[in-house]
Formats: sequence, C-alpha cells, structure tokens
Amino acid sequence: MDIPRETRRAREINLTPLVDIILMLVIFFMISTSFVASESMELSLPSGKSDGAGADITRILVQPDGNVLLNRQPMNGGALSNHLAGMLAENPDAKIAIFTQPGVSVQQLVSVMDMVYLTGGRNVQVDKIDTPYEAAYGS
Repeated sequence: MDIPRETRRAREINLTPLVDIILMLVIFFMISTSFVASESMELSLPSGKSDGAGADITRILVQPDGNVLLNRQPMNGGALSNHLAGMLAENPDAKIAIFTQPGVSVQQLVSVMDMVYLTGGRNVQVDKIDTPYEAAYGS
C-alpha cells in the first residue's frame, strides 16, 4: 500500500530568547566588574655598582623578628614614620635603602615600604642582606 505522506516543514528557531539571555549576561558582567586604579611605587633595584655616595642614603633594616633599624637606631612604626616625614620634608629626593634579612616576611617589607611611600619617599631601593651591619652599613 502506497500512502502519500505530507512533507514536514522545517521549524525556524526563535532567537529572541537567546539574545535576551546574552544581553542579560553582558549587563551582569558589566555591573559585577570593578575597575580599580591601583597606586604603585617605583623601585630602584640595586645594580651591583657602587657610586661612592653612600653617606647621604638613609638605610632601613627590617629584621625577621619585626624590629626595624633606621641608620642603626631601633625604631618603632610611629618614630620611623615621624623621622621619615621630617627628613623628606627637608629633602623630597632623599635616597632610602630598605634592607631585609633572610626570614623577613613579604608583609613586613610591604608594611615598611608603605610607611616610606605614605611619608613621601619616592627614591627607594630594596635589597636583601645576610648580616645586619656589614652589608647594610659597610662596616
């Protein structure tokens, strides 16, 4: 028996709901994205060359136990901040060298760098040393 069949017409896909969903996703990602302009501090990394002008550099030594020495003098956070603010008020281009010993955490170093930056220090150099006085102070 030969029964004629009707040919089925292909259905068209409605794209309107798809476009709605895509637009909602775009709006969601635009709203949830935060644009943060972070402040940064430029560092002068040591070149390994000695320029002979070591007398006018302020040296800060960060020790693993949390102590901070400023030109061989122990300082707490407030005293260090006050001293740096006074020094940088007189000479904004003063050179500051921050030395760390093995065992100093990154957070300790960043805290000292933040203090220097917030008091106005812009010419900063960071280095790691093995002994507290011989490498940092040259004697």
